[in-house]
Amino acid sequence: MAVVSYATPTRTSRVPWLPTFLQPAPPADPILDPDRIDAAYRFWRADILLSSIVGYALFYFVRKNLSVAMPVMEQQLGITKSSLGLFLTLHGLIYGVSKFANGVVGDRANARTFMALGLALSAACNIAFGFSTTVVALGVVWMLNGWFQGMGFPPCARLLTHWFPPRRLATAMSVWNISHSAGAGAVVVLCGYLVSHFGDWRMCFFVPAAMALVVAAILLITLRDTPQSVGLPDAEGTGGEHVGDTRGLGHGHSLSNCLEDVCLEDVRRPNHRQLAENIPS
Repeated sequence: MAVVSYATPTRTSRVPWLPTFLQPAPPADPILDPDRIDAAYRFWRADILLSSIVGYALFYFVRKNLSVAMPVMEQQLGITKSSLGLFLTLHGLIYGVSKFANGVVGDRANARTFMALGLALSAACNIAFGFSTTVVALGVVWMLNGWFQGMGFPPCARLLTHWFPPRRLATAMSVWNISHSAGAGAVVVLCGYLVSHFGDWRMCFFVPAAMALVVAAILLITLRDTPQSVGLPDAEGTGGEHVGDTRGLGHGHSLSNCLEDVCLEDVRRPNHRQLAENIPS
């Protein structure tokens, strides 16, 4: 039986200014069997895409919930949007700056722990917000939440660009964008039910926060930083061609077919398939 060997480049050197738990995942022992490589890529691509969609949708649960809770807060606390106007404005500004700054960090950090950490910290802010009653306390906590919210997109971008080849990346990103609409829509339904059923604005923060903490823990189990961290070679770049159907939407493909192409495509690359063919049994 042919044995495939290849050098695993070391691209996970330590980043001096990152804490240990955010360091990029080290490469695992390489998988040499081409069939196992194909099967592993099929599994991990589907897993990474689904996990990142659910994870990012939960970031909306702990950001967009305030708009549903505000009418009840006005009645129960006498706090209006105008009272929180400055803090809400700063929240948006901080969120934008955070996405830029954390983009720099996210390029270098372990996407698995970075995304889970951001979601957990945002959930913690929501819990603190639920226990607050003064305008200043509510405003400061929500501004802090804006910073942690900026930790959501950068790890998703890192994951998709590491796990999907460039010619599949646009489709993968399009599918991943479901997370925006799904998260924003679901949190309105959830918080609307909580307000009508319990009549307490705090439920709009405690329940989504609890859900976000659970999903953050799940992300630590389901996500993997890079293909090398599970013993796989790098995803195909511009120098190789996949073998298989290369059609996209609009060429007789349904959305389910396209998802299969993106997540379950055989990873037959010259860097291990051709080696296997040239090595004598």
